[in-house]
Amino acid sequence: MKEGRFVFAFFVLLAFGCFFPYEIPAKTFPIGGLLPMTGPQAYYGRVMSQGAMTAIQQVNDAGGIEGYKFELVISDFKKADVNLAVTGMRKMISIDKVPAVLPALSVTILAVQPICSKANVVMINGGAYSPDLLNKPYLHTIRLAQNQMVPPMLKYFWKMGARRLAVSYMANPAGIVPAEQYVKPLWTKMGGTIVAMEPHEMGVTDYSAYLARIKAGNPDAIMDFSSGQDSAYMIKGAREMGLTCPMAVSDWNADYQAITGNTSENVYNCIELFDRKSSDRQIQAFVKDYEAKWKESPDFFAANYYDAVYNILTELIKRVVQKGGNPLNGAQLEEAIWTDPSFKTIYGGTMKLKRDGSVIKAMGILKVVKGELTVVEKVPGEE
Repeated sequence: MKEGRFVFAFFVLLAFGCFFPYEIPAKTFPIGGLLPMTGPQAYYGRVMSQGAMTAIQQVNDAGGIEGYKFELVISDFKKADVNLAVTGMRKMISIDKVPAVLPALSVTILAVQPICSKANVVMINGGAYSPDLLNKPYLHTIRLAQNQMVPPMLKYFWKMGARRLAVSYMANPAGIVPAEQYVKPLWTKMGGTIVAMEPHEMGVTDYSAYLARIKAGNPDAIMDFSSGQDSAYMIKGAREMGLTCPMAVSDWNADYQAITGNTSENVYNCIELFDRKSSDRQIQAFVKDYEAKWKESPDFFAANYYDAVYNILTELIKRVVQKGGNPLNGAQLEEAIWTDPSFKTIYGGTMKLKRDGSVIKAMGILKVVKGELTVVEKVPGEE
């Protein structure tokens, strides 16, 4: 009798299931964000996280990817605090169980990379550019590295007639490596003269002592490898000291412009080309959603971190699931990269991840004109 009631109940539940199908809830795919959300580098953390969260919202609103929905777990390392970065990364690995992380700033990335490699956590960096980031297991940089951007910038200065070059740079690997290992030997080989090499600490607002020594060298151009607002204060200080020569910086954004004002004229940089006005559908959707949500236009940092989520992580999850694997396993995500290292990109077309951890994508020389970056020369990506 009991068996009969059990069979009857089973068929009742089965019938109800047919009329009211049970929807399996999506599982969570946690993405780590190791970013500077406060302090002098906070601009980066803001736009990088906004780019990632724009992608997350688009993916989640569309139902997720292969049964997973994204969640961004952010750890703030403030003023490039290495200890905070290490503590935050350990927490995201042990507590949040992140299989992938979006990091920023070379000094903190280098500090946590061994931890991520040991824990099989895939790192997708869209902001830091030091060549020291190359050839590190599990670390993939989708921003062009300085060894890729320095040569075109130097050639552009040379075509402008510059022969005497001054170099200012932050006293950490992100500044020392490009200044000492790329700019100095390349410019000398081209036939130019280095008239000053000035290292400085991060977070400084008064660069008068450094700039006085640079001015004494009478440079035709200046290359500055600083980070965050440091670049803006360096430019403003140089112009106020009477240095009107062209200056190249690593990146540029509206926060810097607010500091420099009209002193930003004759400032250049060499970066990947992100065209907010492109007719590409994905770019249009990204820009529209980003501006609607964050009330500002996306820059190339925001685009890189959007790419990391929307075009790389989603594709890796698909590849792992299609092979019957577990996308929450970072080792399987890493292996899936090499199934095909080319990925769609918000920049249009594809980008290609290289075995040394760098990326192939188009770049350009840009000039600040009335506070806005303007393309003055396109540079083809390497093959």
